[in-house]
Amino acid sequence: MVVLTPLLAILAILLLKLLYDNLSCYWFTPLRIKKIMEMQGVRGPKPSFLTGNILDMASLVSKTTSQDMKTISHDIVGRLLPHFLLWSTQFGMYIYVYVCAHNTNQTNIYHMILIIYFPLI
Repeated sequence: MVVLTPLLAILAILLLKLLYDNLSCYWFTPLRIKKIMEMQGVRGPKPSFLTGNILDMASLVSKTTSQDMKTISHDIVGRLLPHFLLWSTQFGMYIYVYVCAHNTNQTNIYHMILIIYFPLI
């Protein structure tokens, strides 16, 4: 029983840290960023709790990539990132995106695409 109590305490601390990290990444930080951006006049689509706007983005991408391209072109942003084109027409040129990714390569590629296509952001 003496050994079990410290192990339970360590397990409880680890679970609380895991819970805090997930709540911070998926709830607290996006709400804080959204509030700051809305105070500056930057709006965006309303995200759902755990998935954010991933389902909307996936459905838009599947619609645009389901058919072949009519012409060969290097301007493929409308095909691969149709949600940015749609949201920039709905909410204006300044839209915010929060990516909670632990893989920095994905985040850097996403950021480079945004800078190339939306240079004012």
